[in-house]
Amino acid sequence: MIKSMTGYASESFFVETTKYIVEAKSVNSKILDLKIRLPQFLKNKEFEIRKLVSKELVRGKIELNVNQENNQGSQKVFINSSAVLEYIKELKNIDGDTKNDYLGIAMQLPSAYDYDISNLSDEQITSIEKTIEITIKKLNDYRLKEGSETKKDLLLKISSINSILAEVEKVENLRIDRKRKKLQNEFDKLSIEFDKSRLEQEMIYYIEKFDVNEELVRLKSHIKLFTETINSDVPVGKKLGFICQEIGREINTLGSKSNDSDLQKFVIEMKDSLEKIKENILNIL
Repeated sequence: MIKSMTGYASESFFVETTKYIVEAKSVNSKILDLKIRLPQFLKNKEFEIRKLVSKELVRGKIELNVNQENNQGSQKVFINSSAVLEYIKELKNIDGDTKNDYLGIAMQLPSAYDYDISNLSDEQITSIEKTIEITIKKLNDYRLKEGSETKKDLLLKISSINSILAEVEKVENLRIDRKRKKLQNEFDKLSIEFDKSRLEQEMIYYIEKFDVNEELVRLKSHIKLFTETINSDVPVGKKLGFICQEIGREINTLGSKSNDSDLQKFVIEMKDSLEKIKENILNIL
């Protein structure tokens, strides 16, 4: 399952005459980096909301904000006298300077105010939670849709590497023959006697250093694993990243052993496609 880590979704709800906007944004991250901002009357629900987001979105840098829209509507505000007086008492115990504005400090601390909407009914809270769930689902759907497009591009790029690999195999067979004939011609020019049996052994050893058959076999295997993994039903972003590392290792070895201009050209093309794959993988779940 390919799912992008980038997405955006929003929904709204009303509390009496006040409109609130639920916004969920996501970008790529190696881990789940979750930031939630809620109005005071939803603070006691933060754990449940955090748990829901973590379960549904799994990974990414995610922001969930529930904000009042343009300060529309009105809501009754009450001063929590008992909390404010307790704050002032504790502040004086800490700092005995009577010139300090303890009241001003206390009024900026949590729970200094009570809102009339803090006493919402269970039905209202359930409705608000449902709106947040819908927003998360929309974000999830957005990520899934974008992931589907990314999957098409990844398959196209890995298919390109596989096609180039077929061309490499054609060149490889000719390359080894050319290398063997060139060496033989050079030795034929020498007017000295030598042990042909020993020469053949040395030539085999020398040519084996340029043989890339093992790299081609492993590269095919990694490409097959990549294609199988991308069709999995679970998040595969990290696994695809590891497979790309192995693909890159074989391509680099292929390039260092090729010693052939035609093969070098193919190696560069494969590297180009692989780098584009890696860029896309950084953004998938």
